[in-house]
Amino acid sequence: MLLYVNLQEEYKTLINKYNNETNQHKIIVEKLKRDIKGIEEKYQNQIIDNQRYQNKIKLQEPRINQLQQDVKLKENQLKKYRIGNDEIAHVATTKLRQYIYSILNNRGFANIYGEDHITYEHPFIAYYKEELDKTMNELRIVKGQEKIASENLAAIIICEVTKIFWFRLKIHESVIQYVWIPCDVQVNEVFMEGNNFDDDNDNDNLYVGLCYFPLIGRDLTSSNNREVYSLAKVFVQRNQHQI
Repeated sequence: MLLYVNLQEEYKTLINKYNNETNQHKIIVEKLKRDIKGIEEKYQNQIIDNQRYQNKIKLQEPRINQLQQDVKLKENQLKKYRIGNDEIAHVATTKLRQYIYSILNNRGFANIYGEDHITYEHPFIAYYKEELDKTMNELRIVKGQEKIASENLAAIIICEVTKIFWFRLKIHESVIQYVWIPCDVQVNEVFMEGNNFDDDNDNDNLYVGLCYFPLIGRDLTSSNNREVYSLAKVFVQRNQHQI
């Protein structure tokens, strides 16, 4: 919007300039064309620079995350092709991973302080807040201050949940894992809990209809070293393929 307003002002100034001149018509037209082309190039470059800046802002979290993955890859290559102490390399990369994800957990997806000194919402949060709002509007009608409060709360929830699963769980050593239980999997109370489980504990014929919170733990694929910190939260169904 600011670029558009400035562009309009440039055109007004240009028109006023030529209204006050007495040059021949063709000369005026040619000069006007050149000046208009110059204005368009000027603002086109500003638009490109602004887009580059916006892309740079949007990519901060993925770039920092990629840094940790690149270091891990280089560590594995060093282990394979160089003689040395693997424990030292492992400790170093572990500390680096914890440091990187601590930074991302602290500042990832937070509001952005732009070059124009205006604070605005992170594009990732803004997009998914809008998507969540569309879904919620299909289920209920909220207006006025309640709608504003609901949208603000949605932004906080999206940001915090994203940081938990993308960053916070990776700060620990070893990395904490999470698994979403697929639909139609037979209920296993070792890994799952739900409000609509049978009271008589006859859950042999129950299946997952919807998993709304994942199983969280360490070494979840190992039967010997497995540690479960939080059971998966599920809605169950008596038969398969009901949802």
